[in-house]
Amino acid sequence: MIRVLAALLCVVSIVVLLVLVRPPGDGPDDGRTPLRIWHPWGGPLLEPWVDAAALYERTHPDTRTRLLFTPNDLANSQKFFTAVIGHCAPEVVFVDGPLVSEWAERGLLTPLEGLLREAGVDPERLAGEFFAPCWKQCVYRGHIYALTYCADPNFGFAWNRGMLRRLVADGEVPPGTIDPERPPETLADLDRLNAVCTKLAADGGDQRAARLGLVPWGIYGNANSLFTWGWAFGGEFYDDVHQRVTADDPKVVAALEWMSGYAHTYGFARISTVAESYGMAEHNPFVIGRQALQVLHVSGLANVQRYAPSMDIGLAFLPQPPGGERHSAWLGGWTMAIPGGTDPARRAAALRFILWACASQEGTSMAVRTTRLFPGWKPSAYWAEAAKFPHLGVYVQILAECRHQRPVMPVQSFYVRELHRAVDRVLRGERHDDGTPVSAAEVLAEASARTQEQLDHVLRRPGAGSFP
Repeated sequence: MIRVLAALLCVVSIVVLLVLVRPPGDGPDDGRTPLRIWHPWGGPLLEPWVDAAALYERTHPDTRTRLLFTPNDLANSQKFFTAVIGHCAPEVVFVDGPLVSEWAERGLLTPLEGLLREAGVDPERLAGEFFAPCWKQCVYRGHIYALTYCADPNFGFAWNRGMLRRLVADGEVPPGTIDPERPPETLADLDRLNAVCTKLAADGGDQRAARLGLVPWGIYGNANSLFTWGWAFGGEFYDDVHQRVTADDPKVVAALEWMSGYAHTYGFARISTVAESYGMAEHNPFVIGRQALQVLHVSGLANVQRYAPSMDIGLAFLPQPPGGERHSAWLGGWTMAIPGGTDPARRAAALRFILWACASQEGTSMAVRTTRLFPGWKPSAYWAEAAKFPHLGVYVQILAECRHQRPVMPVQSFYVRELHRAVDRVLRGERHDDGTPVSAAEVLAEASARTQEQLDHVLRRPGAGSFP
């Protein structure tokens, strides 16, 4: 009881503190409407984002933007939650696309369709201007809660052409076994190419000369990897109509079985030792030439170009599994929203900024080009520019053909954790008490059941979807 009271007192204290330390000068004392924007951009992405906000002020002199770096993600959003409850949230907040439905269900976001109509924007027309998955991730229970700022085309299949040429030239690969200039088109092609590329020392051996082919679970986390291959195999993770979790779809199960096949054939620990020993960015094994094949995000392409500019790589769509989805892809990306409880007098100004950043020529061309991210807005002039660059052009094609986004459901964070755990159990070769290995089918059935139970609980909750 004492611990509960202490925790409650801590939360109350934080809320009171947030109210008391509300930034000074919030009122339009200089004749401009202040617009506080919580954003996730740090490092090399910060400066162009600051430039974009400055451009907005020059073209909208009645508004004063205030930027605050406040990251949030599928696991850590407490600061934003507390700010909304304490009535001191910003006017504009960036929301990771998968979190829109979850935050909307909690009543943390303001529906936008009424504000759009007041601004003279037809929501149905606007919907047609965004890539379908970009729009779908922003709509929940029939309401529009956000607009997509940047779309991540997930993912391009990259191969190190220079490395493959050297393998042939050095005689490590018999002539005619592989074609360094062509990507694998089928999963069977990929498996054969991977066998040629992979070179691992025995357990306990010297891994410094190791070379990886593909790490199927190395696509920015276990859950992202399973989404990627699950859809490629033709599976589905959620039934929107019946609100049913379907991680145990037989085709998703087949995807995890294929992934685990690599772990068992080459040794999960040996692969992980090589893949994880280098880290990310400039030390990524693909970037330093220790990995021949990688499923690459567009930011990963930027790392290759920054840290290994002489590397000759190819980019293409994912290989197609038997009976799977051709050119399979999905998207993520950041959206922009207005927090619940925002002062009605400032909602119009907040929406103007969101429309500028997400659905205007000036906003998408300036903000998105300088951050090397893609807009979700199809009419943007940025597309004509991006298509001129061969590697970026592949990502433009991926986005144009993309049919999936993470399930629009209010327990996304929980689902991702369950999928991560399921993949981990199979890859590591977890066993039952009787010594038999756990199967992909049973761990995904468990993940589905646990997530379904959580989803049903949230959907039955009284007052769900209303501002606290």
